[in-house]
Amino acid sequence: MGNGRDGRSAGGFAKRARYLPRRAQRARKRDRHSAYVSLGADGPEYRAYAGTMGKDSAALVDAATLFQIGSNTKGFTSALILALEAEGKVDIHDTVGDWLPEYPAWADVTIQQLLHMNSGLPTYSETTEMNEAFVNTPERDFTLPELIAMAYPSETVNLPAEDGFFYSNTNYILAGMIAEKASGMSYKEALEEKLFKPAGLTDTYYEPYSYGEDVLSRMISGYFNNPDCTLYDPDCEVGQLVPIIGRDTKADSVSWAGPAGGIVGTPEDLAKWIRAVFAGKVLPEKQLTELVTPISLKTGKIIDDVTQEDPRAFTLGLMRVTGPGMEPVYFYLGMTLGYRAAFIYSPELDVMVTGATNSQPPGGEEMMTPMLIGIYKKAVEEKAAQ
Repeated sequence: MGNGRDGRSAGGFAKRARYLPRRAQRARKRDRHSAYVSLGADGPEYRAYAGTMGKDSAALVDAATLFQIGSNTKGFTSALILALEAEGKVDIHDTVGDWLPEYPAWADVTIQQLLHMNSGLPTYSETTEMNEAFVNTPERDFTLPELIAMAYPSETVNLPAEDGFFYSNTNYILAGMIAEKASGMSYKEALEEKLFKPAGLTDTYYEPYSYGEDVLSRMISGYFNNPDCTLYDPDCEVGQLVPIIGRDTKADSVSWAGPAGGIVGTPEDLAKWIRAVFAGKVLPEKQLTELVTPISLKTGKIIDDVTQEDPRAFTLGLMRVTGPGMEPVYFYLGMTLGYRAAFIYSPELDVMVTGATNSQPPGGEEMMTPMLIGIYKKAVEEKAAQ
């Protein structure tokens, strides 16, 4: 979002690095990594770390190192809505118009559509206005309505509506705003009270604007290295974010990500979170069933499960995927300007792999996911041999 620093911290896990894809091994040499593997709720478990806390730092990455977990935050936002639904405070079939009447153009969009990403709403995070802020005012603190205004139709905003599944961060900003209204709490307070506590999370944090020194002192430096053009600038010759290539984004305001991607944590706490959700520690059975209901990325429609013919689906904030030689698993790769964090989890096999790294690479060079897939497959083999 590695290889262990020594045999004691990584167990046998460090030795399995030779099985990783060659490109993933090269990526490890450039980035700093933290990874965690669990072969069951009661173990055994393995940890591995690689690199230092920044280009100019001698401090080593360890179990306490924090990473921005990016869009893994979406699973938290969906779970928060569903926890409030279980309390009778909201229903996922309610509409944006029911809760946020100030956005009449989107009044008929349901909360379920927001969380499933099939609402058709454009995404604020790819706009020129957002890109200019990334480059020129990284310290700027945005409010949630300010983020929505970048995508909401107006005299100056005319972004295309989309059909079927479309990945739009706007959906989850709206969901976060609805959660605040339904709970009567700030998004941060609601996360901490209704999710972090019951899940037993001790290394997971959220701030609506900028993180303080208590978190930043434990956070690894993150570097933006992606020159690609962004979604709403299709004819560009030079990507709008090229000026920030190589910049350390650690101390930038995370307000631009909010309920769509602003959480900070460790790979081990991310694993703890996913296990807590599937163990029923956070949501009742009805809401957990709603959480894992998948829609096909091909059609945007609800399906029973992924297949080799239709291998990718989106639930309420999680991915469900399969592939050759791999049973269906839950997965998410979260990415911010300088960080990636991911998990792979099979409830059926009770095998979990999580990892994080400190860069955003160019498109086509995201090697952490194949690295984790390689680790996951080895973990499944090891568990089968036990």
